[in-house]
Amino acid sequence: MKKIIAIALVAAFTKLNAQYGVGKMFPNVKGETFTDKNITIPDIGKGKPCIIAMCFSKDAEGGLQSWLNPAYNEFVVKKDTTNSFGATTSFDINFYFMPRFNLLNQVLEKSSKEKMKKETDPSFWPHLFFSTDGIKDVKKELGIEDKSQPYFFVLDKDGKIVHVEKGNYNEKKMSAIEDFLE
Repeated sequence: MKKIIAIALVAAFTKLNAQYGVGKMFPNVKGETFTDKNITIPDIGKGKPCIIAMCFSKDAEGGLQSWLNPAYNEFVVKKDTTNSFGATTSFDINFYFMPRFNLLNQVLEKSSKEKMKKETDPSFWPHLFFSTDGIKDVKKELGIEDKSQPYFFVLDKDGKIVHVEKGNYNEKKMSAIEDFLE
């Protein structure tokens, strides 16, 4: 009986790790930042850890927005703070929010991008990555079936996915992401 339980736990853990591409290289996605810089993910992040925040539908936009300020403040703003042990708590990572557009918005791509750009603080523009190509391939490669949630992929310095969070922001999820960056 113990053997069956152990096998079931190993199988469940393996399935969870394989979900959302954990252990695989992040797929190549080309696009540009809102500062008109052409980049390819994960190539742009190689050399240091990277977080890619993505949404695949309008339903996921609210969840993605719940992360904007906390993630920007934690991972982009260079804080001069120390924790209770006297260690600096800022992270040296690459960080990109990648909103995705539905078919209608892809047709209206320029106006959608301009509207989003107008509504976003310019200091955030270098971290907003705009791409409309290959969405089906990316979802398939990462094993994403639930498009109603935003996804946060933590990549190591080589571009391999080491951790994934999905859904609305909360401190427990942020803490889990931080654990993989330390």
